Amino acid sequence: MDPVIPVQNWRKGSQWVVLTRKHAEVVVKDDTVFPMFQLYCKRKSLPEFWRDHPVPADNSKEHNCIPDEHYVQTILAQEGLEGEITRRSLTHSSWDLSSTADRERRGWHPMTYKYSDATPMLIKSIKDVDNIYYETEYRREWCSSKEKPSPCFLFARKFTRPAALRLLNTVTFKIFVNVLAFARIFSNVFLSRSPVG
Repeated sequence: MDPVIPVQNWRKGSQWVVLTRKHAEVVVKDDTVFPMFQLYCKRKSLPEFWRDHPVPADNSKEHNCIPDEHYVQTILAQEGLEGEITRRSLTHSSWDLSSTADRERRGWHPMTYKYSDATPMLIKSIKDVDNIYYETEYRREWCSSKEKPSPCFLFARKFTRPAALRLLNTVTFKIFVNVLAFARIFSNVFLSRSPVG
């Protein structure tokens, strides 16, 4: 894509982005970066899919450009607006599982949490993350909100349907128990009051 998109403007980031009006207008008016993506962003067959498809004879012409992870970040860098964005995801994903023995979980994709993984301990471990180390940038970022330390993640992905239902049932049960406890306390307080008069 060079020289139209210089290599120093090439970016990769989270699939999920929030745009200000100013940034959204840049995306909508773009007539330079998006056409380059249309020309050059082709799906590259990754090694973890080679068991389902033949290994390409010459993969030098293949590209691994994923528009939802590259486009917005690249256009904002191209337009000199990179200093106006926060480079952090609020979504927890467990990556780099290429060394795991479970063939189903190998590859450079987020791990999918199964039913057996979906426990309160998992949620607690995700909520306790207070910093992120960006390996490709050699930097650590401590998470904060309004300049005070805070957990890094608001969301987590990817859960199988049974795992999600298990977590929802656990949460629903805890909410139900808490509502019952509150109702009991409230009714005891209400019933113990003596009439005014």
